[in-house]
Amino acid sequence: MGSKYTSSMYLLTGLFITLIIICLTLAHSINEFKAVYQKKAQAVFSSSQDMFLQHRIMLDALRSFFNASAAVTTKEFEVFAKDLLKIKSAVAFTLTPELELAYISDPSILPELKPLTLSMMDNGSLHARLINYTLLTVKIDEPQMPYLIYAISQKRILTRIDQEQDVCITYQFEHSILRSAFCDIPAATGIWRLFAYSDRQFITLNEYQTRFNLQVYYQVPRAEVIELFVIILSIALLGLAFSLLWFFKAKHQQLIERIECENRSKLAVMASINHEIRTPINALLGYSRMLKKTLSIPSEPVQQGTSKQELSHIVDKMIWSANLLYSVAENTLNYSKAEVGKLTLDQHAINLREYVGRIQEYYQAFNTTSGKTLTVSVSDRLPDLLKLDGTKLFQLVTNIINNAFKYSTGEQVHCYMDLHPSFNQASASPMLRVLIRDFGEGMPMQAKRALDSPFIYQSLSSSYGISGIGLGLYTCKRLLEQIGGKLRIRSQQGRGTTVLMHFPCQFYHQKQEPIHRYTQQPLLLVDDNLFNLEICRGALESHFAQIHCTDQAESALRLFKTLRPRLVIVDYRLKETDGLVLIQQMRQLIIEMDDSTWECQYFLLSANDSDEIPALGRFPDVVFIQKPFSLEVFLSKLAAITPV
Repeated sequence: MGSKYTSSMYLLTGLFITLIIICLTLAHSINEFKAVYQKKAQAVFSSSQDMFLQHRIMLDALRSFFNASAAVTTKEFEVFAKDLLKIKSAVAFTLTPELELAYISDPSILPELKPLTLSMMDNGSLHARLINYTLLTVKIDEPQMPYLIYAISQKRILTRIDQEQDVCITYQFEHSILRSAFCDIPAATGIWRLFAYSDRQFITLNEYQTRFNLQVYYQVPRAEVIELFVIILSIALLGLAFSLLWFFKAKHQQLIERIECENRSKLAVMASINHEIRTPINALLGYSRMLKKTLSIPSEPVQQGTSKQELSHIVDKMIWSANLLYSVAENTLNYSKAEVGKLTLDQHAINLREYVGRIQEYYQAFNTTSGKTLTVSVSDRLPDLLKLDGTKLFQLVTNIINNAFKYSTGEQVHCYMDLHPSFNQASASPMLRVLIRDFGEGMPMQAKRALDSPFIYQSLSSSYGISGIGLGLYTCKRLLEQIGGKLRIRSQQGRGTTVLMHFPCQFYHQKQEPIHRYTQQPLLLVDDNLFNLEICRGALESHFAQIHCTDQAESALRLFKTLRPRLVIVDYRLKETDGLVLIQQMRQLIIEMDDSTWECQYFLLSANDSDEIPALGRFPDVVFIQKPFSLEVFLSKLAAITPV
């Protein structure tokens, strides 16, 4: 599982363990409560059985006393019964066939026998009822008094069950109900019902025509339940605290690892840039010395043709080295912007076939230098004009091609462009598909990690003789992802490498403006850096006849007013002002001169991205071009401009 889930997993694990402990504690406490209840209930049931067993024994003893004697006098019955029933929990008396009172074990309770009701049942059995007593009736072998009634005092039963603490005991007889003192406590409601238990037994004495229901109800003392809740709450708070501590410790560890990784990445960036930049710089220095040495040697007429070829070869290598140096700079800049998420699209109309042709011309000079040949083809399905960010497309395509030229062992590099198959003219968001393939040895499996990590480990670089591929591939992937595209790579040992890019674009239906309408018109170039002026002028001279340069804003305004140029290229950062302010001043001059025939198109040059110039949004007709100045990009943007 990825490291980004580690801290959350620590938190969830801590909470899960806390939940388990709470569940175990709750289960243990509930089992303890239930065990206490079962112990109390068992004691009540056993006590009840013992009590009625004692009464049954005494009743059987009285019946045996009558059955064993030929004749029993009143005195004998009183003495025997009084001695037998000395605990005074019951009273015994006999009845005549006429249901009149005969013998009684304790004459002092005669007043209590007044409510006694007697009745004969259909089956010939005697049914007796007396308030505050439970009566058991049996027949005895005495013709003069055939009925023996054993009366159990309910008050004595109530006194006995009141001795049981924290338990509600209920005896439900046929005509009465006895409840212990604890039953006066209100029954549990709500959550307290979880800690209340009850059970009942039905007891039937068929031989005595008696039955009753015994119910036991137990409610865990609230103090114990509250104590349990306090314990559970304490466990929950402690568990939450430890879980959060675990979570923040993991987050802190992740932060430390991320900072260490970022520090290593920064060192790797510097090491990668240092390594990548040395090669083209050393090449430029070396070829510059070779060029100077070649120019310093006088050439014989016979050798002049050979010298020109050598000079051309040296210049080609110098241009190629500069191209590699530019690629390193662009990769570094795009990597930084991709990391902070500040990449945006600057879309404009481009004639893709002309654009691709210029890319092929760009690499044509390096075929001999690199020993490789680039073949670029465009699908017939592609329209002539597409609206896209030509600068970023150029950076991406040249970056991948440069990698192929630098690292591939094959001699051919193919580049193919078309529209993604799932898109058509009706699509609202088409994608330009660019496929770049070399035919070398291919990339090792480990090197493909470059798509997800900006740097390749030193062991990998040294093992395979590869340097710097990580930053370029990673930057291309991040750049495409942030602008809505994507990058895929497929490589097999011995079969080469294929890189597939999907680049966002839009269909453009306006007619392209021919460039020749500007080639003979004045062009004003403004830059406070004389070196940049010289480079730009040298690039433009092949297509434009009237190029006027200046490094001062005041001089630029005078030339603008005098020459009335159709094209103006202004650097954004000038000494006295910025390029947009200067363009605004030029527009004001046109308004003041009131010349409706004067049409002028403005271009803004900057090393920054367009999104880094907030004021550019107020000048929608000003075309932005990112440095270094590229004639191909300039001509593509110029060709896509609608006539003013």
